Order: sequence, then C-alpha cells, then structure tokens
Amino acid sequence: MSAGPYGPHHPVLAAEVMDLLVVDPGGGYLDATAGGGGHTRELLKRLDAGGRVAALD
Repeated sequence: MSAGPYGPHHPVLAAEVMDLLVVDPGGGYLDATAGGGGHTRELLKRLDAGGRVAALD
C-alpha cells in the first residue's frame, strides 16, 4: 500500500479484476500502475512457477 495525501491506497476489486485478467497462469503480465503493489501481489498469487510479472509506476 502506498500512502498519499489522503492516506494509504487500498486496492479495490483486485480479486475480481484478476479473475478476468489472468487467462494463462504461466504467462507474462505487465502492471504499469504498480504503486504500492496491491494488484501486483494479487496477480502473483494466481501465477504458477512459469508466470512472470513486470511492474512499474
């Protein structure tokens, strides 16, 4: 979680987004809005050993 002027950011609907996004647990994914890493962490939970994530903000 990253903190901004209004307090920490809490990912919203992360599980629901990942249900739609992760179509290949062994695939490669890009999180171009990584911030505090909330969605990235949820994505990593759903990947297998061959899955890859590049995260940047």
